[in-house]
Amino acid sequence: MRRLLFLWFLLFSGVVLMPAQSSPETLQLLDKAYKSLYENPDNALQILQNIDKNKESEIIQQRLQLILARSYNLKGDYTTSVDQSTDKNLNANGKERGSFYMDFALAQQYQALRLYKQSIRISENLVKQASKIKAKNYTENLLAQVYQLNAANFMVQKNWEKAEENLDKSNNSLKNSESDFMISIENKIYQTLIYLSQNQINNAEKITTEIEKNLNNRPQYIYLKAYNLDNLGRINFLKKDYEKSSQNLNQALELVQNTSFEPLKNKIYDDLSKNYLALKNEDLYQKFYTNYKEGSDKLDQNKKEAIRHLILLNDQYENKRIEDSESSFAINIFIISGISFTVILVIFLFNFFEKKKTESIQKQIDFYTKQQEFITKINKKEAIPDPVFIEKTEAEIIKKPLLISKEKENDILARLEEFEKSEKFLNRDMSLAVLAGQMETNTKYLSEIINKYKEKNYNNYINELRINYIAYLLKTEPVYLSYKVSYLAEKAGFSSHSSFTTVFKSVTGISPNTYIQQLTQNKK
Repeated sequence: MRRLLFLWFLLFSGVVLMPAQSSPETLQLLDKAYKSLYENPDNALQILQNIDKNKESEIIQQRLQLILARSYNLKGDYTTSVDQSTDKNLNANGKERGSFYMDFALAQQYQALRLYKQSIRISENLVKQASKIKAKNYTENLLAQVYQLNAANFMVQKNWEKAEENLDKSNNSLKNSESDFMISIENKIYQTLIYLSQNQINNAEKITTEIEKNLNNRPQYIYLKAYNLDNLGRINFLKKDYEKSSQNLNQALELVQNTSFEPLKNKIYDDLSKNYLALKNEDLYQKFYTNYKEGSDKLDQNKKEAIRHLILLNDQYENKRIEDSESSFAINIFIISGISFTVILVIFLFNFFEKKKTESIQKQIDFYTKQQEFITKINKKEAIPDPVFIEKTEAEIIKKPLLISKEKENDILARLEEFEKSEKFLNRDMSLAVLAGQMETNTKYLSEIINKYKEKNYNNYINELRINYIAYLLKTEPVYLSYKVSYLAEKAGFSSHSSFTTVFKSVTGISPNTYIQQLTQNKK
């Protein structure tokens, strides 16, 4: 009887413990899938289908889910990526190791969906636990990836020093594995972006050359190679070598054209459209802008769905219910405090909106005065003046001398006048860099000229030109009064109805609908 019990115990133990032991084949498949991420995410997904996660240990399940999440993220399928990264297996037992995986997975998702505050909070907490993560000896070097993610979050905050510091820590955590090589290339790409953001073009170009050399012996990592070429295209665009830039970008597109790297392809389409706009190649501009717009719409819709899904799933993971044992005294204090705060808030808001109302009325008066001057200039076919610049004297202009020649300054001003006479400012892709390229100057000079003579930054300058133009059409061509605001927004070069309405109100003091109603009533 004892012998039977002993045999039964061994059999039972084997059944229970078997999933904790992963076969060499499973580990090889995971490594192969991870290395396939930058070849084609579809290949990685196909490899992972050969693993039955239900038969694997918890740690293997976690690695599997993270690779799956990353694969879908690279494809632009953010909703499925969220599902994978928040899979119940990642935090089933609430153990510390599982918690690190889960936190990192969530931080990655937040970052990809541009929910930066949430990602920053989690990544900084993971960095504080660096010693514990290091002690776990994760196969895919989780610590190096945590530092990298933290660096990316510092880049969002434009804290370049902290970003570089975290990239250094990530690099110092690397060893000699193939996965570590991939992370090292990613870190160099991030460093390139830091240099570009700081306008350190030569340093950025030096890094892209290093990356190209590093990848020469690993042609399979087409994602990394294409991303690097895209950055090189941006560098040459900033150097105003548009022919070379288009060559870099087309090489990048050729690499990923037949893959499922949809977000990267969309990024390349965007850069190509801006490049061909600067080259004044209307056909290719329209081609790549159309591809970019269609891709953006699909990706944005998927991101919105993923955000909704992530919030729902994250509620189950992060939010904790208030304990039922809270004393009624504390609740009463909270209610009384809430009522008092509400009363104070109502008084404050009343005074605030009264002040805003007064400011809005004054803004409307100023706008209508300037609009008359705008119409007069249009009818005379003169340069469209900036509303703020009309009253400016020569003495006021001299206050802020530029470190450029008077001849160059006059040339830029003359080109700005031509620009204001045209309708090019209605192009939604008319960025400072694109306009500088068309005017054959650099962004710094153009920005300084606009700040000096228009007394506003580029975004406010271009937006006011657009609003003045639409207001002019509404006032002089009655047919526009019957158009929807969404059409007017598109006509003016705005990407959305809401942004158009916000800018319109900031310039005129009233909403587009109110402005249209007033014009309609005046014509009766």
